[in-house]
Amino acid sequence: MSLLGSEQKILNLLGFFCPIPINETRIALSELSEGDTIEVICDDRETLRDIPLLCERLNVSLLSIEEESGEFSFLIRNSANSREI
Repeated sequence: MSLLGSEQKILNLLGFFCPIPINETRIALSELSEGDTIEVICDDRETLRDIPLLCERLNVSLLSIEEESGEFSFLIRNSANSREI
Protein backbone atom coordinates (compact mmCIF):
# COMPACT_ATOMS: atom_id res chain seq x y z
CA MET A 1 0.00 0.00 0.00
CA SER A 2 1.26 3.47 -0.80
CA LEU A 3 0.10 6.78 0.62
CA LEU A 4 0.77 9.80 -1.62
CA GLY A 5 3.62 8.02 -3.39
CA SER A 6 5.47 7.24 -0.18
CA GLU A 7 6.81 3.85 0.77
CA GLN A 8 5.08 1.65 3.35
CA LYS A 9 6.86 -1.03 5.33
CA ILE A 10 5.35 -3.74 7.50
CA LEU A 11 6.81 -4.69 10.88
CA ASN A 12 5.42 -8.02 12.12
CA LEU A 13 5.89 -8.29 15.88
CA LEU A 14 3.36 -11.04 16.61
CA GLY A 15 4.42 -13.14 19.58
CA PHE A 16 6.71 -10.47 21.07
CA PHE A 17 5.99 -8.73 24.34
CA CYS A 18 7.15 -5.56 26.08
CA PRO A 19 9.65 -4.03 25.57
CA ILE A 20 10.43 -5.60 22.18
CA PRO A 21 7.52 -4.09 20.15
CA ILE A 22 8.39 -0.57 21.28
CA ASN A 23 12.13 -0.98 20.74
CA GLU A 24 11.67 -2.51 17.28
CA THR A 25 9.14 0.15 16.30
CA ARG A 26 11.53 2.90 17.39
CA ILE A 27 14.34 1.35 15.30
CA ALA A 28 12.07 0.94 12.26
CA LEU A 29 10.89 4.55 12.52
CA SER A 30 14.49 5.76 12.56
CA GLU A 31 15.01 4.05 9.19
CA LEU A 32 11.99 5.66 7.48
CA SER A 33 12.30 8.58 5.10
CA GLU A 34 10.12 11.64 5.54
CA GLY A 35 6.53 10.82 4.57
CA ASP A 36 7.04 7.03 4.59
CA THR A 37 4.61 4.88 6.55
CA ILE A 38 4.99 1.70 8.53
CA GLU A 39 2.36 -0.77 9.60
CA VAL A 40 3.23 -2.34 12.95
CA ILE A 41 1.39 -5.60 13.71
CA CYS A 42 1.37 -6.79 17.35
CA ASP A 43 -0.59 -9.02 19.68
CA ASP A 44 0.67 -7.54 22.97
CA ARG A 45 -2.22 -5.55 24.50
CA GLU A 46 0.28 -3.17 26.13
CA THR A 47 1.06 -1.77 22.66
CA LEU A 48 -2.39 -0.16 22.63
CA ARG A 49 -1.01 2.23 25.24
CA ASP A 50 2.70 2.18 24.43
CA ILE A 51 2.74 2.79 20.67
CA PRO A 52 0.54 5.93 20.81
CA LEU A 53 2.81 7.26 23.58
CA LEU A 54 5.90 6.47 21.49
CA CYS A 55 4.42 8.26 18.48
CA GLU A 56 3.62 11.31 20.59
CA ARG A 57 7.09 11.36 22.10
CA LEU A 58 8.77 11.04 18.68
CA ASN A 59 6.37 13.49 17.04
CA VAL A 60 5.31 11.08 14.29
CA SER A 61 1.75 10.62 13.03
CA LEU A 62 -0.30 7.68 14.26
CA LEU A 63 -2.78 7.40 11.39
CA SER A 64 -4.86 4.46 12.60
CA ILE A 65 -5.21 1.61 15.08
CA GLU A 66 -7.17 -1.48 14.12
CA GLU A 67 -7.88 -4.71 16.00
CA GLU A 68 -8.85 -8.04 14.55
CA SER A 69 -8.89 -11.34 16.43
CA GLY A 70 -6.47 -10.11 19.09
CA GLU A 71 -4.01 -8.63 16.62
CA PHE A 72 -3.39 -4.89 16.57
CA SER A 73 -2.33 -2.94 13.53
CA PHE A 74 -0.82 0.53 13.91
CA LEU A 75 -0.30 2.69 10.82
CA ILE A 76 2.38 5.31 11.48
CA ARG A 77 3.74 8.03 9.18
CA ASN A 78 7.11 9.65 9.62
CA SER A 79 5.98 13.26 9.77
CA ALA A 80 7.88 16.08 8.13
CA ASN A 81 8.34 17.74 11.49
CA SER A 82 9.34 14.62 13.44
CA ARG A 83 12.27 14.88 15.81
CA GLU A 84 15.47 12.84 15.64
CA ILE A 85 14.67 9.33 16.79
